[in-house]
Amino acid sequence: MTLFYQAVLRDSGQRLGPRLRRGFAAWAAVDDDGAPLIERSRGRTRVTLADTAVCGRYTLDEPTGRGRLRTTATWAEGRRPDRSWVTVTVEGDLSETAAAVRAPGFVAAYLATGRATDGAVPVEAGAQVVGPEEVKDLTRRLAHPSRAVPVVVLTVDRSDPAVAAACADHLAEALAGIAAVVRLYDTRTQEDLNTWLGADLSVFGGGLRTYLPGVRPGEESYAMRHQPRGGSAIREHGTRALDVVITGVVELSAHRQVPADVRQTAQRVDRVLAGTLDPADLHAAPPSPAAIAAPRPPRAPRQPGAPLAETLPPATGPAPAPPVPATPAPAAQPAAAATRAEPAAGPPAAAAPPESTAPPAAGPASLPADLAADDGTGRLAAEIAERLAGHLDDAVLEALVDMARGGDSETTALIRTMSAHLEALTRAVEATGLLGRRGRGDDLERLRREHDRLELDYVELQEHERKAQDRIRWLEARLAEHADPVYGVQDDDPEGVLDAESLMDVVQRARKQLRRLELPDGLDTEVSRLDVTYPRQRRRWTGKAWDALRALDAYAAARAEARFTGGFYDWCSRPLPGEPHIVPTMVSMKESDSVSGNPKYYRARLFRVPAEIDPSGRVYMPAHIKLQAVGSPAPRMHFLDDAGGATGKVWIGYLGDHLPNTRTN
Repeated sequence: MTLFYQAVLRDSGQRLGPRLRRGFAAWAAVDDDGAPLIERSRGRTRVTLADTAVCGRYTLDEPTGRGRLRTTATWAEGRRPDRSWVTVTVEGDLSETAAAVRAPGFVAAYLATGRATDGAVPVEAGAQVVGPEEVKDLTRRLAHPSRAVPVVVLTVDRSDPAVAAACADHLAEALAGIAAVVRLYDTRTQEDLNTWLGADLSVFGGGLRTYLPGVRPGEESYAMRHQPRGGSAIREHGTRALDVVITGVVELSAHRQVPADVRQTAQRVDRVLAGTLDPADLHAAPPSPAAIAAPRPPRAPRQPGAPLAETLPPATGPAPAPPVPATPAPAAQPAAAATRAEPAAGPPAAAAPPESTAPPAAGPASLPADLAADDGTGRLAAEIAERLAGHLDDAVLEALVDMARGGDSETTALIRTMSAHLEALTRAVEATGLLGRRGRGDDLERLRREHDRLELDYVELQEHERKAQDRIRWLEARLAEHADPVYGVQDDDPEGVLDAESLMDVVQRARKQLRRLELPDGLDTEVSRLDVTYPRQRRRWTGKAWDALRALDAYAAARAEARFTGGFYDWCSRPLPGEPHIVPTMVSMKESDSVSGNPKYYRARLFRVPAEIDPSGRVYMPAHIKLQAVGSPAPRMHFLDDAGGATGKVWIGYLGDHLPNTRTN
């Protein structure tokens, strides 16, 4: 599913969960009785409200034409009250005729119940009117280094002051939770603000401007990243002229980096709600791989001379059917059956007839009453039902009957009697609904949720492993330089360990920090497509992409400085001590013959390079790094190694989903 909208808020107010739940339930038109779990369906629309005392998740899944949209509000209490958080996401598959995504209707109502922030500046329910007295506070918000949401500033329209007010209210409703909307009170306020902003960042004439995080008056290298919207367009088209502003901010929200504590806690919310994780462990350290691994049930021991033993369940609970002897023994069979049934039946029954080895001969009509008893029989019935559904199916019974046909008539009669009793017991249990509580769809949904939880755990463990490996490489490098212990010394990298939420974050940091790499602007389209189209998987790729780019940069530096000979694959196989590298299995220095020899696939791997590398300006780049080995999507990073050539750099030609080949076409 594609992520369209994402709000990440901090809320230190009291009763965070009830406030959010009340607004969500009213918006979703659900009768909320306050139960820990409420599930409602109306046609193809499904609503789920689930929470505990420390966290909760509320979901509305609804059709939109031929697509679907899922709106999810998640909250959790933080280690400290000021670290409590709320996330709201809208994701799905929209048809071409579906309306553009805007802020869900409950967000503004929730914001009105408290004073939420983006972690640095307030995010309010409506537009804020700023006069001369509040200008200094506005400038502090604009310049705040930790601000994460855009601030949309609207100026005064002298010809029609009501236009600015209407536009501000429209923007505040559409961008609730992901932007702050400010309306300047008068022209004096506008002049005071523009004096602080400077000519490049000013706003005037009834227009508006969207100030992205990181406003630096007088130091902006590209002031137009803070997009203005002229007053004439707003006066002519009214609120319709604001669609481009709204769309830009909503799309920007989908790329917003989620704080590490929010991301890690969110991965545990499902487990707390499912009852598989104690609420006290909501902020615990990441689970170990051993804790994540699901235990496998013990296999039934194989008994000599019993070829069908593996198909039967372990000998627990009710007594299983007696084994069929290889040599018929009519006289001994009843006694053996009675002995096998003895532990479950209590006192010995030496004179019991053959039928006594089967479950109690209660008819279908009387069994449901027994199942409803409070003496533990209900649990026994559930266990029997599970055995019947999973093991004693018709195929096994028919096989036993076929085997018995070669014996005497008494053995055959015994097995057929057991079959009849089991069939009656199955009908009785089915009548109670025990076998119908979990359908195929429920199982698939449960497995999907469990897969999502395990994938999130895997990504978290992978991130921690990356950070540990990065620390180890740094320590190894220092040991190699100084030949003395440096354990406990912090890394002097001013940027710190990468904690990226999207591949675009990785690309932007690489352009800023990795001097031996060239990442052209043409990469951004495919990189952004991966980020937006696969929001759940993208964090799995960010760490690998950063590791690969760092390894390429370190390799290019070592190669250009004549400290290393060989190609990038050789570098990954035997890197210099302490230098970044990736596992060689991620690297492929060529494409298959079926790709290289096919003009269509060959052209798909031609990427731009400077004329000093190739006069044509394009070159074939078969070498690539696999961010995900198999599956769909399977992102690839194609590169050209010119570390030993004219430029002394590695050129990244492509970063996106798998390019076409014989398997994708």
